[in-house]
Amino acid sequence: ALEAAASKVANISTVFPPMKALLARISMLRAFNRRAKFALPLFSLRPSQEDSAVLGGLAGFGASVERLGKTRETISLRQWVQAPCIGERVRTCKKLFFTSVKRALFNGITEATTTATSLSQDEYELPRDIRTVRVNRLKARKGMSATDKNIRRKKSVFGQLQNELSGWSGAALRRGFIAKGHGGQKRAFKVKLIGEGVNDYSGPYREIFTDAIREINEWTTSSESTLGILDPSPNAVVGVGENRDLKVFASCESAWDTFEVDVSDPFISEEERTIWDHFSSHLVPRNEEIRDLEDSLSFLGKLVSTAVRHGIPVDLDLPLGTVWRRLCEEKISTFEILEEVDLIAHRQSKGSPTDMGQDPSVLKFLATQQHLFNAFADGVSSVLPVELFSMFTGVELRDYFCGNQEIDVELLRTVVEYEGYKEDDKVIQFFWEVIREMSTADKKLFLQFVWARSRLPLKESDFDAPFKIQKDTKTSCNAALPSASTCFFSLSLPEYESMEMLKEKLLFAIKNVKTMETDFSTNDVEIEEGWRGL
Repeated sequence: ALEAAASKVANISTVFPPMKALLARISMLRAFNRRAKFALPLFSLRPSQEDSAVLGGLAGFGASVERLGKTRETISLRQWVQAPCIGERVRTCKKLFFTSVKRALFNGITEATTTATSLSQDEYELPRDIRTVRVNRLKARKGMSATDKNIRRKKSVFGQLQNELSGWSGAALRRGFIAKGHGGQKRAFKVKLIGEGVNDYSGPYREIFTDAIREINEWTTSSESTLGILDPSPNAVVGVGENRDLKVFASCESAWDTFEVDVSDPFISEEERTIWDHFSSHLVPRNEEIRDLEDSLSFLGKLVSTAVRHGIPVDLDLPLGTVWRRLCEEKISTFEILEEVDLIAHRQSKGSPTDMGQDPSVLKFLATQQHLFNAFADGVSSVLPVELFSMFTGVELRDYFCGNQEIDVELLRTVVEYEGYKEDDKVIQFFWEVIREMSTADKKLFLQFVWARSRLPLKESDFDAPFKIQKDTKTSCNAALPSASTCFFSLSLPEYESMEMLKEKLLFAIKNVKTMETDFSTNDVEIEEGWRGL
């Protein structure tokens, strides 16, 4: 691999600047970013006069139709006057700013927009403002086996959360209360897992986000979405392309049948076609099925934004072209979007981005995806300051929402603490070797088992607490299963005699333990309610 890379580099005809010149440029960038860190909060990245109709813009006086990619068409921007401003220049030069500087700005404004929460008289009790959300995961597990998609969506953890939080405003979800003894976890509400006898010291709070996103990502045997919210991309269905894990917004083909696209009419002027393209995402038909899907996607936007506010990366593989770059208001062509999500349609085209953009099936796909994206973006905007997204690139914003796509074992080792074990103990060496050999899916299950989340932060400083591996001395070594406390990111590990035994027990635990460790004995009424679904 190194030889292949070296041969590629050797064939590059570009002459690089001298080392001193490169160091000088790097030093200038560092000095620029040191000053930008203090100056950026003083600028308005979206001033009110931008896009104003007074100056010939697209909006009355304030937010543009283009904000958050409300339309898929960006060529029309050239048809109207864009008032010059500092905010526009800052966004144009956003690649000059370090990601750490942009994140510091975003985190600072996120903290400033956090809803205040009055304190309780007892510092160990949650305030009244932190309301309780009841979730029955046992009923959800039973409901997910139903054949009717609507029943699956209603009884799922995602559906229960949507029902519980349906009347909540964005301000309620913008709370970031940190309770004493909860491991520094920010929260907007308290979770009650019915029938499981678990206290929410932060583990159940993280768990429901992970469970809800996992349900959305699940497919049926016929490559259809289990909940009908996100579908596998065309590349994933046929198994081609590099981005086979990506999901697109559910198509609901029967609901879009009346949406026809015809841009070949010779009597349509170029100006009329531009206007149609500009507002095409708003012309899709709306029936009950579409409205339910819009509500679900809007709630999904709220859910993932709440998770991001509280430092919980979500396992949500959405395309850069139709989601993340749209949120950042980056320009992207139809050619690039199809290459990412539908390689076959991309190859079957004539190869010209212009010709591809006139294909009715392509126009229909893009318009419906954009229409559903608008619902998702509306949900995001109620929880996070979306005006700042334009400072990020699509990749930076995706990483901010989703964390590390790969489970970095070495990163996890940098934050580990041992209790009863030492780094060079055999069982510890066995443990790390087993984790390295796991598939990505099993690593996610392990992470959810010990921390109630399926993705790691990007760097060591983003961890709220260390990962603790404790020696289990209460049970027989080879007979016991590992146990975990998700609230405190800890694993209780028996001293197994061999790596094979450790691997067998650990894999069995992470794949079969579906409820959290009981903190207290529940009463008969709650047990009956929790297990009634089974």
